[in-house]
Amino acid sequence: MKRISFVSLATSSLLFAALVPSLSQATDGVVNFSGSITDVTCNINGQAPGEGNITNVELGRISPAHFTAIGVVSPSKNFQLALSGAQCSEGTKVVVDFDQVGNADPVTGNLKLIGAAPATGVQIQVFNDHVAAGTKIPFGQSETTPQIATVAADKTAILKFKANYVATAATVGAGSGNSFVRYTLSYK
Repeated sequence: MKRISFVSLATSSLLFAALVPSLSQATDGVVNFSGSITDVTCNINGQAPGEGNITNVELGRISPAHFTAIGVVSPSKNFQLALSGAQCSEGTKVVVDFDQVGNADPVTGNLKLIGAAPATGVQIQVFNDHVAAGTKIPFGQSETTPQIATVAADKTAILKFKANYVATAATVGAGSGNSFVRYTLSYK
């Protein structure tokens, strides 16, 4: 009797295993987690950090004829992330960590244009502008020398940048010139 029960149990288990789909067969999505562990949180450009804190940089209207060859750039536009607030502690070092996925082109290190009808043959490049020459931020790659700001006694710090369009093809086609990049501030 015990032998029949064992055979029935084994058969039932195999049948059940065959009917249950394998959980390791497919990926249906991704969950990204972000945040930080810190007691320092600076406001950015007068607003609390978070998805609603948006900095707009107007790069202007540039004619496609301006881009006469690959590598030709538009005039640069300066922008900054001004840090301040009661939780912005003096002496804290602040580093920007730019999101390395999405519309970042890992080959050129630029931001791809997005939208329903983006311009073609052109991308946006961004530079750290805390030194005279500025260093290009290589989106889609890791940044070897990121800009670091130190919070001053008045609980403020400024991270300076500049951006421009750059031709990535011999011919640039007209269209929208929009893009974006998400970032996280790291406090040390």
